Amino acid sequence: MSSLARMLSILDLFGAESPVLSADEIIARRKYSRPTGYRYVRELVAAGLLVRAPGGYSLGPRIIELDWLIRRHDPVLTKSREIVRELVAATGCGVTQMGIYGDRIVTIHHERGPEGLEISFDRGRPMPLFRGAPSKAILAFLPRARLERLHARHEKRRFSAVYEELQGIRKAGYAVSLGELDADKVGLAAPVFRDRTVAGSVCLVMTRTRYDTANVPLLVGRLTDAASRISDALEPAAQSARPRRRIAGL
Repeated sequence: MSSLARMLSILDLFGAESPVLSADEIIARRKYSRPTGYRYVRELVAAGLLVRAPGGYSLGPRIIELDWLIRRHDPVLTKSREIVRELVAATGCGVTQMGIYGDRIVTIHHERGPEGLEISFDRGRPMPLFRGAPSKAILAFLPRARLERLHARHEKRRFSAVYEELQGIRKAGYAVSLGELDADKVGLAAPVFRDRTVAGSVCLVMTRTRYDTANVPLLVGRLTDAASRISDALEPAAQSARPRRRIAGL
């Protein structure tokens, strides 16, 4: 691990259960020498990524600034914004978008529907890797070797059972979850691709009552069409002119 990576890994220590950490706690958790640990903390403070707080340090205002820039200029969000709004209007459901990096799947956008449903995993909150339609729609399209590594680190169920479930999702082209993330809510999610690699997912969110009375095939069709349009929008210009892909099974 490079010196820069070692320093930035300090940011991974902060979370809902540890929003404030002292320098000594940071050094102990990362097992750095005291001179190295204090130098890293000083540099992160100077960059605005950490800020002094009662009891130690917390995440700094530079992260808020970067989030503002992402909300307005991230290519995934800017190129999908109108498609997502059209999907909300066409289905009457809320829509969430996910992105994957490393071992994490994170909500990058939540577009509320007419019902204004609240969700637990709003923008910025990491998703459970092996639970919920948004995550499963991504995992189903990962290479098996990467999936096995994620499973070994984050899941207790037998890999064969997990793999069989994800293969079914891959064949169908979309995932369904009933109350796996929020009680009495249903998610329908489809993968989004970038440079021929799965990069995230888009998910319809509705109540169980709405799902039980809905024309589900129609919702799935609109969802997968939107996911395909987003994927096409993310392709380089030379590739975006090609005929639109169809997900296997649809």
